Amino acid sequence: MENAEKIKSVSERSPLVADSASIGADIPTNNFPEISKPEKTEQLSSESDEPRKNKPSMVVKFAVIFAKKVLILLIGYIFCYFNWSLTLPIVGILSLIWYENLKPQKGDRIRKKLWASSMSKADICDVVKDLPSWVNFPDRERAEWLNDIISQLWPNLNNYIVKYCRGKIQTNIRKKFDSFRFEDIDFGSSPPKIDGIKVYNQSVAKDSIVIDFEVFYDGDCDVNFSMSGAQIGTIKDFQMGVEIRVVLKPLLFKMPVIGGIQIFFLNVPDIEFELEGITGIPGFSYLVRQKIEEIIKKKLVFPNKITKRFSKAIEAAELKSIEPAGVLRVHVFEARDLEKKDVTGKSDPYVILHVGAQELKTQVIKRDLNPQWDYYCEFIILDPEAQQLYFKLFDQDEFREDDFLGSGAVDISEVIKPGKNDQWFNLENVKHGKIHLRFSWLGLTSELNALNLATQETKLLKTENLHAGLLTLYVDSAINLPKIKFYKKPDPYIILTVGDNQTKSRRRRHTCDPTWEQGFYLLVKNPETDSLIITVMDKHSDSTLDKMVYNIKDLCDKPSMQISKEKFQLQLNSESKLTLSMQLRIMQNALFEATESDSDSDLDDCPSTVSRRKSFNKAPKEIVHIEPLSSATSNSDQIEAFQKSEVAASNASLIQKSTFVQRPEERGRIELTLDYSGTRQKLLVTVHRIANLPLKNPGDIPDPYVKLRLEGPGISPVKHRTKVVLDSCDPVYEHTFEYLLSVFELPAHRLIVTVKNKKLFHTSILGQKIIDLDILEASGFLLRDWFDLQEEEVSD
Repeated sequence: MENAEKIKSVSERSPLVADSASIGADIPTNNFPEISKPEKTEQLSSESDEPRKNKPSMVVKFAVIFAKKVLILLIGYIFCYFNWSLTLPIVGILSLIWYENLKPQKGDRIRKKLWASSMSKADICDVVKDLPSWVNFPDRERAEWLNDIISQLWPNLNNYIVKYCRGKIQTNIRKKFDSFRFEDIDFGSSPPKIDGIKVYNQSVAKDSIVIDFEVFYDGDCDVNFSMSGAQIGTIKDFQMGVEIRVVLKPLLFKMPVIGGIQIFFLNVPDIEFELEGITGIPGFSYLVRQKIEEIIKKKLVFPNKITKRFSKAIEAAELKSIEPAGVLRVHVFEARDLEKKDVTGKSDPYVILHVGAQELKTQVIKRDLNPQWDYYCEFIILDPEAQQLYFKLFDQDEFREDDFLGSGAVDISEVIKPGKNDQWFNLENVKHGKIHLRFSWLGLTSELNALNLATQETKLLKTENLHAGLLTLYVDSAINLPKIKFYKKPDPYIILTVGDNQTKSRRRRHTCDPTWEQGFYLLVKNPETDSLIITVMDKHSDSTLDKMVYNIKDLCDKPSMQISKEKFQLQLNSESKLTLSMQLRIMQNALFEATESDSDSDLDDCPSTVSRRKSFNKAPKEIVHIEPLSSATSNSDQIEAFQKSEVAASNASLIQKSTFVQRPEERGRIELTLDYSGTRQKLLVTVHRIANLPLKNPGDIPDPYVKLRLEGPGISPVKHRTKVVLDSCDPVYEHTFEYLLSVFELPAHRLIVTVKNKKLFHTSILGQKIIDLDILEASGFLLRDWFDLQEEEVSD
């Protein structure tokens, strides 16, 4: 079983397939090498003893956890017995326990990624078909030499981190809890590990060097902390997985050659740890984890970043600003078959979506398991092929924690392709439910004539959430701000507001001449009428120091719709001035095109590798502009068009059935969609419907269901099945199943589709179809078609 988990870990690469479904348990494990240290592999004989060694510890751990939960319930019973009304807190604790058990086990996933990245290429080629990114993608490098350097530097880095925790972090915590203290801090001997490195070529990253690092940390850390001299908790088994982007820019013709550096996370990192002691109460670790993720979002997740200037000749605005690739528009249309969470048998669902540090929330639909939000939102995207959109559904509750209804993640580069921008997604980590999302990719242009088209489209869609432009600001500094009192200097920060969008800068301490040197992005609904409101605030007194209003229409008249380091007079104080740089870009519908990499793979010497390859470049390419949506794409018209398409499909099906004359040897037909995602290494199989099943006896109508089996060399068959539809010769399923499969394995596998008749005391086979998956390559890795059912060829 452990070997199966290790094989599973290789397929869970980040960021390409970090959320891949687990099918590792079905893969043969009799020849998987055990890994104890990086760059070392054990013989097979040592693996057979491993489960016996771990079994007692697992039993003890389970018993301890079970005892803790029972103790909590016992305490609750005692309180209730003595009529101490603590029923509500106990219910809250039990709800938190249940909610935490629903969360995916990020820690195991990160640990397995580390095991997979420690394997040599020869081991992986012999054992596993679904390969890590540094093997699977020719533009990814393993760079073990860098891990060796980090390993030697880790004691020094460890010492620095300990001093930082005892210094700045402990000081910040003591502002709220003055008796807080870190007692013992030990981050262990295991350093972070870099799994893969990619350096973008010069045609993509002009005048800069862009590098992506896949970093995982699974250390034996042990952090003890106390309050008022009493130890209250311990953090153990801290794990993290993240993709870090490093940008070196601009490139100079004199030393130091590189003008500066930018460091940020493309997506929110996976974080997992254990809390022990008093802080180990149910739900507390979840709250701490949420707080840590919130802090990381504010500091490191795009559009936030860390910058360092190496040359004073470089303007800070040039280093600290990044021009996005475009904007992703998401239409959260509806959901179906959600779980019942309320006592009324209904739910009050809403959706939270986020890309990086950007997070948006839909409205709440009351008492509905098939809600229709019809909600539009937009996200600023730096790199569509590296970033992901995450969504979570919750049931709103008035007096307790909102209930979890499911989650999911999509690769942005996959859903902005033509023909894939309108999809249903099955919800993960719940028993059932699916959500309907639509996507549009908006490019950015400096041509003013595109503004009329953009504003016209937002009016046609009849929603207030859409925008026509993107305003990029760089706030440099301010001078001569007023003092709070005659003797006291302020702690100034600024608030930037355009319509409903608002953001704020960092605080500067005790100065009337602050320097922020910070960049911002703000979406603009109508550049011709909207204004930018800048308010300078004092953090200590929460009072307004000064403000200004800038009409964005004035920026449209500037060359290239931008200004650089212009000084603006503030309104309340004639001596106060603010230095700004601004750039306006108009959003318009576009097609995003990604070219395939033509570099040679590092797998040519692997015998299991198929000669046909499909690699994906994660760099943004050119955009091709297209006309905006016409009036037919308004809200009501979109719903009507969707309903018409469903009716048309149904009518077409009826016509086919009525004109289809069944011969005695025919067994009916099945409609399937085969969709292969190269980025996520997944084969998606959707069973739509079956038509014209034979009816031999009018009194014995079949109860059909579909069984899918994926077969291929070197793996055990992977099986799925649909629900049973009672009394139907033309059942409709609309079920989607996922299979983890690399593009190299695809031609060597086949999908066996068997239609069965489920009766009370027996099950019979109505028909079967065997599909060789090499047909997907000829159809562009997407195929939707009807398949004739035949007599059983392969025993089920």
